[in-house]
Amino acid sequence: MDTILIIEDALQLRTSIAEVLTAEGFQVLQADNGIDGIEIAREWQPDLILSDIMMPGADGYEVLKSLRHEDGQLQFPFIFISALEDRKNVRDGMELGADDYLIKPFTVDELLKAVMVRLEKHRSIEMRFKLRIESIELELQEGIAELEGKFNSQKGTLDQVVAEKAKVEVQLKEKQDQLMQDALRSIEINSTLQQMSSHLTSALQRSNLSEDQRRILTDLRNRLRNRSILLNNQTVFLFKFEQTYPNFKHSLLLKNSKLKKQDLVLLAATYMQLDTNQLGTILNISSESVRKKRYRLKLKIGLKRDQELTDFIFRLADGATSN
Repeated sequence: MDTILIIEDALQLRTSIAEVLTAEGFQVLQADNGIDGIEIAREWQPDLILSDIMMPGADGYEVLKSLRHEDGQLQFPFIFISALEDRKNVRDGMELGADDYLIKPFTVDELLKAVMVRLEKHRSIEMRFKLRIESIELELQEGIAELEGKFNSQKGTLDQVVAEKAKVEVQLKEKQDQLMQDALRSIEINSTLQQMSSHLTSALQRSNLSEDQRRILTDLRNRLRNRSILLNNQTVFLFKFEQTYPNFKHSLLLKNSKLKKQDLVLLAATYMQLDTNQLGTILNISSESVRKKRYRLKLKIGLKRDQELTDFIFRLADGATSN
């Protein structure tokens, strides 16, 4: 179930949008001002945000800037909803990184179409990973079937068959590791494209550009945006990790049902023995922030100061594997 956050100070409109999306099967979060909206987004990390522009406390531009540019970690589709119809406001929103723009009043069909299109693009990268994983699973099934055939027909060579099976399992582990590297590379590529697009946006704000220069830079920025991998780094990492270790998340939530997505990312990365820089890439935060989050997570799961998070997670993983 996808989660959508609505940030809108008009109660009637916010309630109407929430009712439509709930009826379509979405989980809906609501905020009546930009400041609360930012906090809810950081806590719950929704799959998509619908935000008004003119709001008390922090307007829609400030919300998008805070979540996309200052936090640097929440990469979800962002759709502005506003009664402002002039080109400048549309352009300002898009240059900040908004994915779409709905003008009030809009129809239910227009709302649902915008939401569905943006979520579908966001999920496309996850679908490619799923197809890769299914291909590996098929190879594994074929390898196991071949080994079973050899075992039944060559009873006297059991040791050889066991060795071959172990080889297949090692090859599978290598492919799983490669897929994890692919996920990290996709995250790095996405971050680079986002940075390049941001630099081009800054360059376009200079007043001394000629029309040809502005046209060339705009075209290049649009090409980068069209090629950008629309993914949430944490979602991609957890998606790949759960495919490789399917019982891990379940075991964690049995221990502590209040763990959030970022907590699961930290614990999964610890089990994968990723270093602080790699984890910082996934979360798009500094190495110092990673260390602070790890310390707070230790307290959250009930570990003492002298207990190691690594020891805890490996004991838990061993139990999940034996089950």
